[in-house]
Amino acid sequence: MRELGYVYNRGAASLRTRRTTTVGVVVTDIANPFFGELLVGLESALAEAGFRSLVVASSDNPVRQDELVNELREYQVAGLAIMPATGSSRSFLEGLEASRMPHVFVTKYLEGMPAPYVGPDDRLGGRLAAQHLLAHGCQTYAFVGGFSGHLSRRDRIEGVRSALREAGLEPDRFTEIESASNGAGGLEAGKRLLQARQLPEAIICQSDGVAFGVYRALREAGRASEVRVIGYDDVRTAALWEPPLTSVATHPERLGRAVAELLLEEIATPSGGVTEKIFAPELMVRESCGCHGVPSSL
Repeated sequence: MRELGYVYNRGAASLRTRRTTTVGVVVTDIANPFFGELLVGLESALAEAGFRSLVVASSDNPVRQDELVNELREYQVAGLAIMPATGSSRSFLEGLEASRMPHVFVTKYLEGMPAPYVGPDDRLGGRLAAQHLLAHGCQTYAFVGGFSGHLSRRDRIEGVRSALREAGLEPDRFTEIESASNGAGGLEAGKRLLQARQLPEAIICQSDGVAFGVYRALREAGRASEVRVIGYDDVRTAALWEPPLTSVATHPERLGRAVAELLLEEIATPSGGVTEKIFAPELMVRESCGCHGVPSSL
């Protein structure tokens, strides 16, 4: 067998046994470190159960997403873990349900369309960030990153606004700035903030990548010391930033394991129902929010 270069044909085996141990995973942006850390948790949990993943990226494009899901079904995957593209329609979910393909939505849900889902409590995450900054005495705020169609952005902003309302701050003390949810988007948004008459006292970012970009813009202008900044997700590099980045920790590896566990349950025993696993985030306090002498946990 070695001399002939024999390779086991899993596709043929799956036709014989009518069972495959591969699941498809559709992410929006494979370059995003949050998704990379989530995949570590997902793949480790799958491996423990004897499964493997086939990972593809939709670039947050619903048309591309449909093409990729169809291709994964052609590979006879046992189930799908999907981070839905922005603008995914009801017909997308209906197609998954009609195919009887076990599936779980990951960190992004479709509003008004119940489906198995695993993700963080983003409203709570926004509240945690705002409450901490309120304790610092901040009076003016900006939320930077993401676009209006992103439900996670909307939920985080709702959490921020609810905390500010409870503190008696007027709506005009809060600004929203849209941008790509990465470093380049944060850099561009930071430059727009600098063009305003006055910087906000506090900036809450859609992701840690956005926070890195915002900080770069503030540093280049010599104004980084004027603003307290909080990121979101607490990716591994957040604690290595200078100053170490305070961030809303969503624990992506834990989310990934939960996704795998729920998907494996759906594969083993299709429930036909809707199971949601929502995890509470926590604030990892470091120095970017103005706290000093705080250990930079890695």
